[in-house]
Amino acid sequence: MINLGPNAQAAAPSVPVTSVKIFGVGGAGLSLLERLVDARMGRAELVAASTDAQALMNSSAARKVQLGREGTKGLGAGGDPQLGESAAKESAAEIRAECAGAQVIIVCAGLGGGTGSGAAPVIAHEAHRKGALVIGVVTMPLGGEGGKRRDQAEHSLARLARSCTAILCFENDRLNELGPEGATISDAFNAASRTLAMAVAAVVRMVSLPAVLRLGVDELVNVFHGSGARCEFGCGFATGPDRVRTAVEEALRSPLLESGKLLGEVENVLVHITGDNSVKLTEVHSALRQISGQLEDSAQVMLGVAVDPEDEDLFGVVIMACATSGGARDVAIDDEEEEGATDEPLSAGASGEEAAAKPAKAKGKTKASRKPDSGEQKQEELPLDQAMRGRFKDLDPTMVDGQDLDVPTFIRMRIRLK
Repeated sequence: MINLGPNAQAAAPSVPVTSVKIFGVGGAGLSLLERLVDARMGRAELVAASTDAQALMNSSAARKVQLGREGTKGLGAGGDPQLGESAAKESAAEIRAECAGAQVIIVCAGLGGGTGSGAAPVIAHEAHRKGALVIGVVTMPLGGEGGKRRDQAEHSLARLARSCTAILCFENDRLNELGPEGATISDAFNAASRTLAMAVAAVVRMVSLPAVLRLGVDELVNVFHGSGARCEFGCGFATGPDRVRTAVEEALRSPLLESGKLLGEVENVLVHITGDNSVKLTEVHSALRQISGQLEDSAQVMLGVAVDPEDEDLFGVVIMACATSGGARDVAIDDEEEEGATDEPLSAGASGEEAAAKPAKAKGKTKASRKPDSGEQKQEELPLDQAMRGRFKDLDPTMVDGQDLDVPTFIRMRIRLK
C-alpha cells in the first residue's frame, strides 16, 4: 500500500533532481542497500544506518552512521523500538549531516523490530527538516510473527507518515509469493529484496532521469492519495526487436500484480518508461496498449518517459498501481508523542517564537482536579512579541519566500488570538 502523510501537499522539486540519498535503516534496510550496491545506482548515494556495529562494518554502503554509540554500545536494539528511537536521537547530528544537500531522501526499513521501527521515523523527520522531499519504502512483518510486532509496525508507520510525502509499504506475506513454490527461506527473502530494490531504483529513475514526458514525485503524490491504499508494483526490462512486448509482459508477471489481474481493480496507475535515445513513439504506444488492456475504462493512467543514454537498447517499464483496500489501521499516538513527532518539535530545533506561543502542558492533572464550567470562559491574548531562539539560534530556519516557516502563521501574520 501507499500511505500519504500530512506533508502530501508538499511540492516536488521544480528543478531537476541531482542529489538523491537512500538510507537503509536496521537489518532489513541494510540488506536492501546490498542489493542496491550491486545495481547501477550511480544517481543516488547510499547511507547505512544501524545500531549494530558489526552489521555496519559488513555493509558495502559508501556512507555509514552508527546509531546510539553510547546507548546501545554497538550491540543492536534487541527488537525494542524505543531503544532504536533513542539511538537515532542520540545520533541526530550525524543524521542531519548526512541529509545535508539532498533534494530527495528515501528511507528504507523493515518495521516491527527495533532499529527500523524506532529509528526510521526519526531519520525521516530530520531529512524533512533539512528541506528534502522524503519517501519511505518499508515492509510489514509476517502475519505469523504475532500481534505485538504488528502493533509496533503500525505505530512506526503512523509516525513515519508525519515526515514522508509518500510511503511505499509492502506486506512480507505477499513478498514471500515472489519466490517459486518450495523455495528455501533464503531464496524467498532474496526474491523479496530484489523486488524492493527494483522499486527503490524505479523511484530514483523517475525523479532523476532527463524526462521526455515528466513523471515525478508530485504525480506520485497526486495519484496515490489517501491513507487506505495499497501499492501494486511490477517492472520489466528487455532488449532486442521485441523488447516492448517482453518488458511489459515481465512487468505484468510480477506476483505483486498477480500477473496483471489486480490492474482490473485499480483506480490509478503510474507507468514509467525508460530507454536510450532510440526509443520510438510507436513503442510507447505499444506498451500503453498492452497495459491498458488490463485496466478498467475508469482507471486513471499517469505516464512518464525518460531517456537514459547508458541503457544501450534496454527498454524498461515500471508499473505502480493504487487500489483502495481496507485501509491502514488508525493508530493512537498519545499527546506528548504527537507533539514530539510534528514537523517542528521543540526538542528538535523549533523556534523560540513557537515556544512562546505554545502553552506548557500541565503534568499530573487528574479528572478530579478539573473545575466545572462557571459561566463564560475567557482566554487572554497570546503575546506576539518576537522571542529569542535561545539554544536553537544556530540552526538554519526553514525559509520560503522570505518567511520563516518555523514561526507559527498567526505570529508571522501578526494575528491576535482571543
